[in-house]
Amino acid sequence: MVKRSDLEPKQRLIVMNILQSLGMDVSKWAEMRGGAARAASNPKYCYNWSFLQPGEFVVACLWHESLKQKGDLLYYEIKRGKWTKPRTEPGSGSSNKRANDLDQHLWLAYSEALPVRVIFVDGKQADGTSPSAVKARLLDDTPWAVTDYDLFTGHCRLERGTSPVPINISAEDLELSGFEGAERRKFVIHRRREGRMRREKINDTLRQTGRLACEVPKCEFDFENRYGPLGKGYAQVHHLVPLHKAPPTGRVVKLSELAVVCANCHAMIHAGGECRRLEDIIP
Repeated sequence: MVKRSDLEPKQRLIVMNILQSLGMDVSKWAEMRGGAARAASNPKYCYNWSFLQPGEFVVACLWHESLKQKGDLLYYEIKRGKWTKPRTEPGSGSSNKRANDLDQHLWLAYSEALPVRVIFVDGKQADGTSPSAVKARLLDDTPWAVTDYDLFTGHCRLERGTSPVPINISAEDLELSGFEGAERRKFVIHRRREGRMRREKINDTLRQTGRLACEVPKCEFDFENRYGPLGKGYAQVHHLVPLHKAPPTGRVVKLSELAVVCANCHAMIHAGGECRRLEDIIP
């Protein structure tokens, strides 16, 4: 049985070298004054808390002292307030950006069933008066998985040796993932108030066309046509203007800024927390 103490870092390994050992491309680290000789200390990358190999895995730097163990299970819990104070704008300060990136990467690991490679770090954590000072790092040779992620709070749980499990993510959840910290709570309230506009879009489309066909080019899926009476009057409504560009408290939305879409296209529009154009979904 692997014990918590077995994963305590003892050496000051270099982040860039660890990422290279995992097969990640770190060539951009050398794009700085001093080139390859100073690449490992490139401030654009070396202080980051997480890294993404798209579609393959996430790398997360986690403090060893917060690692927990219960029986044979080693696990880690992240509560957003622990990493940084509530943010007003993404990236407002380097630590905020690193926390935001970690949040987004762990969300991707959860929503896309990606394994997480954990780099445990030891040293002095930031206390609000002085920055963190890492004295040792260790790459855990066993992959982890994000087993739970609360979109409302950003709190999540990682478990060692657990395989990622594909989950069903709604389009609404994918939209919500674009918001960070305290903005999520405001957005949820805004979405509840916005239900009337969505109903109006459905009714307006029925009045104009007599059906609710997906507006994504080359799709035109119609729930009633496919499922009969069961699908009558049903469709999802998509914001053409990305919701994360609106104030957290909401804004006036016009019917022309909404589109009727099917569930599959809506999920693809927002896969990975993005907001893609309708024209770009089906090749």
